[in-house]
Amino acid sequence: MTEAQVTIRRMEPRDEKYVIAIDQKIVGAERAESWPQRVFAYLERYYPPISHVAEVQGRVVGFIIGDVRGWEYGMPSGAWIDIMGVDPDYQGRGLGRQLIAAFVQQCREQKIRSVHAWTRDGDDRLQRFFSSQDFRRGNLVEYALEV
Repeated sequence: MTEAQVTIRRMEPRDEKYVIAIDQKIVGAERAESWPQRVFAYLERYYPPISHVAEVQGRVVGFIIGDVRGWEYGMPSGAWIDIMGVDPDYQGRGLGRQLIAAFVQQCREQKIRSVHAWTRDGDDRLQRFFSSQDFRRGNLVEYALEV
């Protein structure tokens, strides 16, 4: 599969079912029941949208969802990648890289000056992926309390 065979475009409401299907294929049914509602919330909350999907032969096979925030963490506003996924049948073909590039380009066009992403501390694979896309460790530290 070449980059010419991949179309990256802004996410639209009609993509919700494909995004949810890809996510379930990756993580199973473990997501909170409210997670599908969040997909549309991103599209409704921020315009122009910065979330995108990847298509191969007209089929949605990947996505990146994010919005603009930061002030709530005492930081300048920036784009935050909340979740991204590539259908396991299409992983390892550069789709994640292309989705990140589209997201970053959309941010540039909207004069958004920074892009952020979260990972779990031990998720070496995802950390390596973000590092390979020129992301560097940021300034936020999470604290948690088990109840």
